[in-house]
Amino acid sequence: MRIARWFIAIVGGALVALWLAAVFGSRTSVLRDALVRAVRDKLDADVDLQVFDVDIFPTVRINGQGLRLRLRDQKEAKPLIEIAHFEVRSGIWGMLQRPRRFQSVTLEGLTITIPPRSDHDRDSGRAAASQTREGPVIIQEVIATNAALVLVPREAAKQPKRFDIHDLRLESVGFDRSMPFHATLTNPLPKGLIDATGAFGPWHAEPGLTPVKGRYTFKNADLNTIKGIAGTLSSEGEFSGQLAEIDVRGTTSTPNFSVDVGGRPLPLDTTFHAVVDGTNGDTYLKRVDAKFLETALTASGAITGEPGLKGRTVVLDVTMQHGKIDDVLRMAVKSPKPVMSGTLALQTALRIPPGPAKVADRLELDGRFALDDARFTDPSVHSKLVTLSRRSQGKDQSEPNGRVLSGMRGVFAVKDGVARFKALTFSVPGADVDLAGAYGLRSEQLDFTGTFSMQATISEAAGGGLKGLALKAVDPLFKQGDRGAVLPIKIHGTREKPEFGLDVKKALKVGS
Repeated sequence: MRIARWFIAIVGGALVALWLAAVFGSRTSVLRDALVRAVRDKLDADVDLQVFDVDIFPTVRINGQGLRLRLRDQKEAKPLIEIAHFEVRSGIWGMLQRPRRFQSVTLEGLTITIPPRSDHDRDSGRAAASQTREGPVIIQEVIATNAALVLVPREAAKQPKRFDIHDLRLESVGFDRSMPFHATLTNPLPKGLIDATGAFGPWHAEPGLTPVKGRYTFKNADLNTIKGIAGTLSSEGEFSGQLAEIDVRGTTSTPNFSVDVGGRPLPLDTTFHAVVDGTNGDTYLKRVDAKFLETALTASGAITGEPGLKGRTVVLDVTMQHGKIDDVLRMAVKSPKPVMSGTLALQTALRIPPGPAKVADRLELDGRFALDDARFTDPSVHSKLVTLSRRSQGKDQSEPNGRVLSGMRGVFAVKDGVARFKALTFSVPGADVDLAGAYGLRSEQLDFTGTFSMQATISEAAGGGLKGLALKAVDPLFKQGDRGAVLPIKIHGTREKPEFGLDVKKALKVGS
């Protein structure tokens, strides 16, 4: 009887196996057609599948090669999804259920190419699909390694942006549900590793309208991959919204930020709120609060692509209300010690167009600043200003003098590595200086001309005596209004060795 039972079990099992083989083996083409139809209908895409094979022992395994999905109205040459090889695993009973349930899907050679959001959907503002009913297929886990996400720009002449995805895992995968995910990928610029967890879906036929939410960490990003700046950046935050309009809030920390025009590495921390278009990588900065040393500033603007240009353009409005000029000089000037201290207020429009040159050479600024409580830290410069102030007031060298530099104001523009000042004014007791000119950010060359207006006349500034008496004849030539004397001056040389002097040509014209 025991042998009979074993025989019946073996024969029965063989018959069941043969039945399953006959059912599934004969229906391979049917399953293939069902898979293609489900993907086509749910993604509204044309499907091309080169190889499809089903194996039922010891578990159900479906293997495929050359899967390509293209949105029906997609104009780009690249399909939405390309998969070089996939393997689907399931139990037999899972295959017989409705909806069909699979244990896992493994993807090799996955490339997701997100087309730009269409003008129709950009203008209409349609909400993402909110259906939650189960689709025809549910997968417990999807695993993809060495995959890629490609964002296609709206302008055909621009290069797509590629993100290499090292590991991607999705759970409870279905067409009409929110799917938990975990992904690690490399951000191309600045180069660094992003680790993200969250939920994606339900899928929308227009990919840009697919919901997404989660948290991210971005560690050890190498700012040296952006020409002209350096440092190691880390960031973390959270995101939510639709793929074409992702709301991101987070923080960044760069303990060793620096720019190549000079200065030394400084700690830079920011808190930001941005909206990112996940279909093309454009970023709109709602607000950025940044701080380095004891100086804080706020900014808003955008990092977007421009027609006909490779790369992205940074456009910001920057405001600094109570900064410190010595902090700024530490970052921007090649000097072991800042030449000046004081309270700085700044408002400027900033633009960095794309290109192969370093950031400092592409940087464009257009703004104004005000410097109060200013003081030169170099004793020799301070001494010269004290002497200048006394002479401007007609004082003797032994007489006491008040604060040397009372304030500085300026209107400036920066382009092609040169800072140009339309108006630069500052005062010392007894004198006002009005200048216009340029300063080379890399060459550190000075080229300024302007006027030096004194309270004293030229003869009084000479200190009296025979020299002062001899100069009384020229006092009327340089007197303007209620000022004692107004002299044309020029400043040349370099930052380290400036040359101050009388603009002789202009002086002769005034004298004549």
